[in-house]
Amino acid sequence: MKPIIDNNVAIYIPDIELEMKQAKQICEVLVSSSATIRSLSLKAIYFSLENIQTFDESSLMLVAKALLAMQNKISIAVAFIGYNSKQYIKLKSLLPNKSLPLFKTRSMADLLLGLKMPSLNQTIIYYETDGMIQTLVSQELKAKGYEVLSINTPQEFSEKKKEFSDKAFYLYDVYFDVAANFIPISINNGIVTYTLYKKVDKNIALSFNTQRHNARLKEGYKVFIFDASETLNFDNTLLDFIMSLALNGKKFDAHIAICGLKICFTDKDKLDSYKRAQISFFDSVEECKKNPKIQELAKQYQIAEQKKKGLTKHLMAQLPIFINASLETLSSLTGGEVKRLDYKIKTYTQTGEKNIMGATISFEGDISGTLALCFGVEIVKEASTMLFGEESQSNEELLDVISEFANIIAGRSKAILAEHNISIGISLPKSYASEEEMANLLADKQGIQINLSLNDKPLNLFLTY
Repeated sequence: MKPIIDNNVAIYIPDIELEMKQAKQICEVLVSSSATIRSLSLKAIYFSLENIQTFDESSLMLVAKALLAMQNKISIAVAFIGYNSKQYIKLKSLLPNKSLPLFKTRSMADLLLGLKMPSLNQTIIYYETDGMIQTLVSQELKAKGYEVLSINTPQEFSEKKKEFSDKAFYLYDVYFDVAANFIPISINNGIVTYTLYKKVDKNIALSFNTQRHNARLKEGYKVFIFDASETLNFDNTLLDFIMSLALNGKKFDAHIAICGLKICFTDKDKLDSYKRAQISFFDSVEECKKNPKIQELAKQYQIAEQKKKGLTKHLMAQLPIFINASLETLSSLTGGEVKRLDYKIKTYTQTGEKNIMGATISFEGDISGTLALCFGVEIVKEASTMLFGEESQSNEELLDVISEFANIIAGRSKAILAEHNISIGISLPKSYASEEEMANLLADKQGIQINLSLNDKPLNLFLTY
């Protein structure tokens, strides 16, 4: 049983009847592949039940334990996917504590684990009978820019499927620990606040976006609050994890405040080590924000942010790298002739052409900004033939091609920048079915617009802060 490796995910799809003999063989494969999966820096392991019609409960639990052991050993997200409705009911009864997530499809898993996001122009129809879970998940998805329709009854869900057909993203039959997968973040007045849930253990590293945290350090944020007011169960790995973040942030003069943690420290040496790492403890978030030192640090960021609004010389200096990466990618993926026509520093201007689609991808680190691309549908179709071996027709497929375009260009730029000792992290790309959608995001932003042509068809790049 060999996994399919795609988009930094290993997917196991056995075609068997899952009984104890087969389960033991699967566990041996999973254990033996741990080192390889770690070396590839994969982000998740999915075990699909799509080809398994029946399974023995003990056998399935043996596989579940093997997956959880891999999660603990190599710090990787794991999940069951591809089950049918009857299997879903059975799986929920076998995993009542939600220790191993259940996602109906791979696309649902990618969305909820933050690995690959659907287009923002797709409405998400979310069917869930647990109101609290539905509220928490919907809030996270809305914070990412999605329109979410929350449905509570099977009748209404059926009606919405008829109404939206293939124009929506459907989310249903998912079962996972929301607190373990989402750490709510808010940024106000120069302070970044991470809200922890009731139970926190060593798996916090799987749901905490360390790369994004490091990017915020480089952006100049000085105060990071971990709100543990609702945390009832935790182990020392939480404090060890926060300590590692604090030590990394010292060179940026960043301070971490842990608020509301119900613990009594008796070890003076330990307390001194937290103080040296610039970690403070407060009874509440409100008390923390009233602290003069915290207020001073937050104000430092706000003043610095006002001074650096707009394009920076450092970002503009990297323009040739982004242009060349774009030219190479477009030429190799389409086989066409790419020409650079001109570029200007200006606010974004729409092409005025018909049937234009677009994509944006953000990057943060030593330089931060957003790269936007817009091109005609015909160019996207040409590229889809190179990427997938056939011309894409549906809107969803075309948007996937656009996202992949942006991803490849940003990835190529990142590699070249690294050769110049400039480190950046790249976000997931966002695709847009029309140029108007993308233009709304870029409105009033000053940037560098590069006008290109591909086989004499217009194509624009826009680099902004």
